Amino acid sequence: MYSYTMIDTDAAFRSLLEKWKSDAVHTVAMDFEGEFNLHIYGEHLCLIQLFDTQRFYLVDPLVVSMDLIKEFLEDMSVKKIMFDCASDSALMRKQYKIQINNICDIRIHALALGFTGGLTLLVDRYLGDVQKGFVGSKKKNQRTNWLKRPLRAKQIQYALDDVAHLFALKEILEAEVEKVGLTEEVAKKMESAGKKTKGEDRPPWSKFSSWKYLNTSERTLLKHFFIARDALAKKYNIPAARILDRQSLLRMAKEMPQDESEFYIYCGRKDPRNVKELVAALMEAKEKALLELA
Repeated sequence: MYSYTMIDTDAAFRSLLEKWKSDAVHTVAMDFEGEFNLHIYGEHLCLIQLFDTQRFYLVDPLVVSMDLIKEFLEDMSVKKIMFDCASDSALMRKQYKIQINNICDIRIHALALGFTGGLTLLVDRYLGDVQKGFVGSKKKNQRTNWLKRPLRAKQIQYALDDVAHLFALKEILEAEVEKVGLTEEVAKKMESAGKKTKGEDRPPWSKFSSWKYLNTSERTLLKHFFIARDALAKKYNIPAARILDRQSLLRMAKEMPQDESEFYIYCGRKDPRNVKELVAALMEAKEKALLELA
């Protein structure tokens, strides 16, 4: 079991940052837990896990101000060791306009060494039988509701396990990368760690895997159906997929329902409390698409 300190006020977080500064702590291990359209609408930062080699900390972004979190994440003087920072960095940019600076993403080292697995397999490969604070289903905890408070003990241990071994892995992987003469290449790739990626700003409806195979009419219909579906999900603060799944949106864009009864074929199995409203929104979306195509 990992011991930790809960940071749930601005004063406590400010005190920690000042302590690190006075103690010359310039590197910390970091990971996030988030909500990604599983329990409510949209994407949300739910927890920040930190480890400075001595103590573990949990920062609660539901109560700690985002301005203070922004100050820490954008601070160039503090290196943040992470594993596969892409989704966490994108979340902070898109939802909070925050750019995480000075990241050391050890997945870049791992990829340079030919390793493509996740963090658990990386720990097993390089640290063997290292003692772990969390024992249980990682998949189950990945999909848990991180917005609920108080957090359960298993959630906390799962979250802390993701930062517990990052310092040790960083040291080992850097040595391995140096052995094979890839230090300079890794350093170059590290410069873009956590930065905006090509295509990140594309609208979400254009990120369907089959988008490039759709014709102009299908793309236009998909866009308007997607916007209508998400507007309803946002209104009721429920995951968009519970309103209408992506496959149904795509099928409608390809087949273009002709009347209300045909729309009900796609939507009839959804929550009856909003299916009538959904059908009306989709019919209106179709009219907007046809006007755009005219």
